[in-house]
Amino acid sequence: MQNIPPQVQALLGQLESYQQQIQLVIQQKQRVQVELNDAKKALEEIEKTEEGIPIYKTVGTLIVKSTKSKALEEVKEKVETLEVRLKALERQEQKLNEKIKELTRQIQSALRGGVAG
Repeated sequence: MQNIPPQVQALLGQLESYQQQIQLVIQQKQRVQVELNDAKKALEEIEKTEEGIPIYKTVGTLIVKSTKSKALEEVKEKVETLEVRLKALERQEQKLNEKIKELTRQIQSALRGGVAG
């Protein structure tokens, strides 16, 4: 393994970098998914609430009174934003997976005596 050609070592370095990137994307995706689930649950609860009953939300370290319509609007907007973010992360993960597969193929080819690149 010590006699790995420099071009294969470079490919291995790239592969490691992509693997680290994909781990970060997966972690971000999981955080966004948790936030999205929480926002959807909040939306369900707000929709069940009768009109005129005060709704409270947290703003930093404060709890602030809001109306049902305003709370619904804010949470729906948050859900939409999180869904867009989740889709972007999924596309990013897919592209990184494709790059990893291609690099792996190039490395295997080079180690078998083929030409990498």
